[in-house]
Amino acid sequence: MAVQEGDGDHTAATTPDPTVLIVDDDKDLADTCEYWLRDEFSVCVAYSGQAALDTIDDAVDVVLLDRRMPGLSGDEVLTELRDRDFDCRVAMMTAVEPDTDIVEMAFDEYLVKPVDEQDVIGIVEELLVRGEFTETVREYFALESIETVLTNRDNGDLRDPAVLGEIKTQLDELRATQESAIKERERQLRRAREINSLLRAVDSALVDGTTRQELESAVCTSVVETGNYNGAWIARYDEVMNTFICQANAGSKVPTVDSEINNTNPVAESIQHALSDDSVRTVAKEVYDDDSAIVAPITYRDATYGALTVTLHGSASNEEQSVFDEIGERLGHGINAAESKRLLYEDAAVELELKHTDTRDVLIDLSVEFNTEVRLEGLSPTTDGVVSAYVAIDIADAETVLSVLSPLEAIIDARIVTDEPTEALFELQLADASVLLPLVEFGSAVESLIATDGSGSVTIRVPPQSDPRTIIDTIQSSFPDITVTAKRKVDDKVQSVSSFKRRLEETLTTRQLDVLETALASGYFEWPRDSTAEQVADSLGIAAPTFHEHLRSGERKLMQAFFAERKHARKSGRANSEMRATSMSTSETKTETETETGSHSDADASEVPTAENEVNSEFNWYLRPHPHRETSSVSGNGSGKRMKIRLWFVMILFSPHSSSPGYWITYQNCSSVEIDAIISQW
Repeated sequence: MAVQEGDGDHTAATTPDPTVLIVDDDKDLADTCEYWLRDEFSVCVAYSGQAALDTIDDAVDVVLLDRRMPGLSGDEVLTELRDRDFDCRVAMMTAVEPDTDIVEMAFDEYLVKPVDEQDVIGIVEELLVRGEFTETVREYFALESIETVLTNRDNGDLRDPAVLGEIKTQLDELRATQESAIKERERQLRRAREINSLLRAVDSALVDGTTRQELESAVCTSVVETGNYNGAWIARYDEVMNTFICQANAGSKVPTVDSEINNTNPVAESIQHALSDDSVRTVAKEVYDDDSAIVAPITYRDATYGALTVTLHGSASNEEQSVFDEIGERLGHGINAAESKRLLYEDAAVELELKHTDTRDVLIDLSVEFNTEVRLEGLSPTTDGVVSAYVAIDIADAETVLSVLSPLEAIIDARIVTDEPTEALFELQLADASVLLPLVEFGSAVESLIATDGSGSVTIRVPPQSDPRTIIDTIQSSFPDITVTAKRKVDDKVQSVSSFKRRLEETLTTRQLDVLETALASGYFEWPRDSTAEQVADSLGIAAPTFHEHLRSGERKLMQAFFAERKHARKSGRANSEMRATSMSTSETKTETETETGSHSDADASEVPTAENEVNSEFNWYLRPHPHRETSSVSGNGSGKRMKIRLWFVMILFSPHSSSPGYWITYQNCSSVEIDAIISQW
């Protein structure tokens, strides 16, 4: 993102992440430190001194080095590093209490274990700043570190307490010759600590917040409480009013929440430029009430959520502009995640139907290229903005389609999943040229995408508090031939956990349920596994192939029950709200007599249920012979009233253990007596 001031601008140079080498024979601690640091740095781990010497190269910026290790000690590793002239900063991170012998060691910092996350991150950040200092100034801060750790010990515990006086003399001499440089670097270090503290406070606020409003308020508060800033507030563009609205604030000299930011506000123009150029802007103190201001856009990839404005005394430095550039991106990422979670857990959503005829989208173009129907069967985000999409194409030669897809730059990878006579299913790793990417970035749920001969429709869901216009503007900037054809609020019927569990247990056979529960209890699903398939099978008294058969069948039924409604909605190309509307319309046409008696109209044997009716049917029974069971019994809690049976579907399954067929029968509101009658007829 560009950082701009006034009418000029410059783009900050991008550099690779600093590299940190962790050296410790305590694998748990080394791995924990790697976990703490990996989000911000490139991290290498060595579990011994020799491994460290084999691993290190000129790319390493900071080394965290344990002193007490078998084989090569940390002291020996440090000596070897300096003899090889590696220009990296080294922090001894050890449980060894420091003594006066450390004066001769060429390290930069000394940390005494135990250490926590803030200790480790803080020392790496500080040593990276020190890496920019001259050798003499670095020597001063390293010596100051030695004085600090030795002073923290009792003089009586030191081997040679007089060394402390010698260190003090050396520090005074160095400061006398380098006073201006040392003062400037001390100021720089203080500023770096403040900035890093601010970023950590913002990160903590983003972790704790669960809604967009909470995240925006928490970030404003963190900026004011942690940094040297007078106020912080967030503006969001209101397209209807064609103005900006204050959504959150903290500190002084800030607009009130929900107030309009009109053109007379000196920051308004900077907000407009920041959002249009996706760049950080500054406002001089002469313009803004004797305070400077930094305006940073709040973005996540192609999505823009508003602008963060921060006021401060004095002029804003380039460093501060870069910091708030990063905070804007972190807040944008947090808002995107929060919006996605709201869509996942809330009962209500806004559903948008889009007409999609833009052949710049690879999926629409495919439908034209092969004069056929293209359907989205499923998708999931992977990493680095790539989306994995499962796409079905009707009546097309799979290898021919693959030969067309593979050379495209927008597709990182493509493979054939299934190839049937009338349909082929592909997995496409999309990095560009599809409306799916910006939709996923906004946290939208893509319910369906179907295209035939260049004419497509897309149905998506977004959280009710989100701004659909922002989403549409973003996707139309890349795909201008997309238009909105419908917008509606929909409510999801939430099935209770106990209800879902009961229905699933009714679907699973006794043996499948036993296998799943035993596998879970024995740690079969852990990685690495606590029990092998053979061990679990032995405990159940069955052969391993039989165990795998029951396990796969049970897992398949679990997945089908969980994903049934969404899969059906995408396959049929209709939103779930349409199915609910149809269901409600049908139920409203029932006669009063039918409602009172609980009866249903007769159904054609070939009738196929909607997923919702299938999932919400009163009972799902599985009738199938099993070698471990003499008879297959069923029971029910029906009302006992005489009812007509509505069969949704019948599928014949053949048991691998018996020549007798079994049957899936799904029915509603039947008494056990009526069920027995049906079974006897079968």
